[in-house]
Amino acid sequence: MSQEHKKFKLFTKDFSSQESLKQLLKEIEKWVADEKVAPKSIGVEYLEKSKHIVMSIGYQDDNGYKVQLSSELVSKIDLNADYSQIEKSMAEAASKHENIICHELFITDSGDFHMVFMVKVAG
Repeated sequence: MSQEHKKFKLFTKDFSSQESLKQLLKEIEKWVADEKVAPKSIGVEYLEKSKHIVMSIGYQDDNGYKVQLSSELVSKIDLNADYSQIEKSMAEAASKHENIICHELFITDSGDFHMVFMVKVAG
């Protein structure tokens, strides 16, 4: 499975709640399935001022497959702290998933550290 790609699709949604993030992830999963693309990467940006999430999917448009996206609140972050505990929490979050293609992270203005996972699913 080659990770190279040159095509991208953008998605955005307000980040008023975890539910709105889940809706965005489901919207992306549906687009992947409907368009029969092969996702290779994700990008995530949290826009503090407008409280929006912007996600990009890097993909190939051949040999499509289904993916599942999920987000986990890993911890609060202190940029002056030792990151070893956060790294441990990241590993624990990742251990809940199989067939991870890629991950991305974002940090809210209140310091919530989130990870977004994209995993390949059968079918």
